[in-house]
Amino acid sequence: MKYWTEYTGHDPQCVKKIDNTIYTFDIESTSYLILDNQILPANAYEELDQKDKDRSIKQATMYIWQLSINADVYYGRTWNELSQFLSLIESYSPKKKIIFVHNLSFEFQFLRTQFKIKSVTSRKSRKVMQAELEDFNITFRCSLYMTNCSLEHLPKLFNLPVDKKVGDLDYTKLRHSKTVLTDKELGYCEYDCLVVYEYIKMELQTYKRVDRIPLTSTGQVRRELHEKLDKDRKYRHEVQDMYNIKPSVYNLLVQAFAGGYTHANYIYADEVLKDIDSYDETSAYPYVMCTEKFPSSIFTECNIKTVDDMLPSMAYLLKIKFHNIKCKYFNNFISASKCLNIKKHRIDNGRIIEAEEIEIVLTDVDFKFIVDTYNIEWYEIESAYCSTYKYLPIKFINFILDKYVNKTQFKGVAGKELEYAKEKSKFNSLYGMTVTNMIRDEVDYDNTFGWNERELTNTEIYDKLTDEKEKGFLNFAWGVWVTAYARNNLLRRVIDLDDKVVYCDTDSIKVYAGYDKSIFDNYNKSVADKIKNVASILNIPYEKYNPVDVKGKSHLLGEFTYEGRYDKFITQGAKKYCVEKDGEIEITVSGVPKSGAKCLTSVDEFRDDLIFDYKTTNKLTAMYNDDEIPIDILDLKGVKYKVEDKSGVCLIPCSYRLGKAYEYADLLTDNSSKRSIFNDQGI
Repeated sequence: MKYWTEYTGHDPQCVKKIDNTIYTFDIESTSYLILDNQILPANAYEELDQKDKDRSIKQATMYIWQLSINADVYYGRTWNELSQFLSLIESYSPKKKIIFVHNLSFEFQFLRTQFKIKSVTSRKSRKVMQAELEDFNITFRCSLYMTNCSLEHLPKLFNLPVDKKVGDLDYTKLRHSKTVLTDKELGYCEYDCLVVYEYIKMELQTYKRVDRIPLTSTGQVRRELHEKLDKDRKYRHEVQDMYNIKPSVYNLLVQAFAGGYTHANYIYADEVLKDIDSYDETSAYPYVMCTEKFPSSIFTECNIKTVDDMLPSMAYLLKIKFHNIKCKYFNNFISASKCLNIKKHRIDNGRIIEAEEIEIVLTDVDFKFIVDTYNIEWYEIESAYCSTYKYLPIKFINFILDKYVNKTQFKGVAGKELEYAKEKSKFNSLYGMTVTNMIRDEVDYDNTFGWNERELTNTEIYDKLTDEKEKGFLNFAWGVWVTAYARNNLLRRVIDLDDKVVYCDTDSIKVYAGYDKSIFDNYNKSVADKIKNVASILNIPYEKYNPVDVKGKSHLLGEFTYEGRYDKFITQGAKKYCVEKDGEIEITVSGVPKSGAKCLTSVDEFRDDLIFDYKTTNKLTAMYNDDEIPIDILDLKGVKYKVEDKSGVCLIPCSYRLGKAYEYADLLTDNSSKRSIFNDQGI
């Protein structure tokens, strides 16, 4: 790695208006606390009492930046040096340059008060995908969004020829721009850039130009599909004819959409269980996309009064009011957070056990399931819309199956690790394409006022819907039904097993010993029969649904596979469980790294108020400071320096206390996927 003043120019690889040189950027920062005019390292936060934690000022300073030009990595120690270096690069390459940053959201919080920002692409405040500078012909892009993978795991996932250095830089020590760094520490910094460089170089084998690499992992498979279908007028017209832009229908689709079912059976919570078997469903979402029928026409209002009025050839979107409803099973299914109105209810893990009244929007798939699983005094269908059921377009189904075949055939094949990683990533993004939110509240960034999130007006929503209809690419209604079908497949098994079910998560079931194994066997047989029937109807080779891997083993799409037995198992609610297998303890706790298992010596310790301490998990919480104050800092060697960063991210230690049993969390949602909906009064 070279100091930035050693830069003597480079030969930019320009393509039209784009410099196709690979540029990457990274910074290292020190987090610190200011308490009673004293400077404390951030890791001292855990030793403070709550009053001092609240009083302390959380700040951070950048002490080294790295910017690579292809494989040559340069560094500097101050923001002024970075500005000078960017000016030098511009003198050799005035055309548009894209600089890739892994987790741009972090670096942007420092950059935004050092450089004028021209524009920002962001799904929500502080979650930066792309940022364009005003005074330089430079755009920063986030490679984390492109990969959904940490920098540490990126080399392994994509078989890159470099590795991120781990453990060569002690983040607990105070450093600043005058701190002398060892060769080992500088090497750590250098490789953060080189990993991203190798990743982008790999992507250029496919996309040829840096500006054509999609911003997100879902965007990669989305673009590939788009290229296959864009000139297919029949496909586009088919999608356009079914796209819903009517405000009332659009709102109902948004309200009907629900994710996977994550739930712990309350009768087993806080109890150490022995001999728990685990089953996983093979690619639950792609399976239903390739075998079920979906809404294929614009939803039109219809007049139905009961479940018996619904035709099997039609998809229904229903707003229903249930009166005196109570679940028949130990497991409960209706998510309270999805109810528009709810009266006098009891909740289990965010799911309704019983209620005097609820109002909710459902697909016909969900409605039929609720009728089968809840005792209902009476219900009223307040509004109903219907659409004709058809299989997804054949080209889309074949695209999905081709990805499944490729993923299966590449798995475990020496020399095909990269191909496998790419195909697996694309295959796993297929469902995400159908629910990619193109109609979200607007996120604005201003150099003076910072972040602002603004709700879209009815007119803006309508215009965006019209634009999506014109593109004729994908239909959000498909995504709504994908999750409905997948939940139904899982939950029908749950009610068959009921008191034997211990825990569920989207496409997996963990069951108590003594369960009826034929339930899974019979379901898998029905999957095979269904696939044979659909494959015959659509004239698709059965082998595409059931490809063979390098070892000659077939993998039927959609079947439940046995994943093994846990010697011990305990859950404290959704996304909170601990297992022991072959003497090894593993945890799944939302917000806690897997390394948190080191906090336990026994599964029996996974109880209320268990502390997952920072020293074991190394979990950090990001505290954003938009108005930092200049202050003198003594580094680890006693050297004083005045740091003057105007904004930054202070990373403070974070311990996690396991919640009380029965205080279950509802399904986690990502606000960035929250869709804008029409204001009723403006319709």
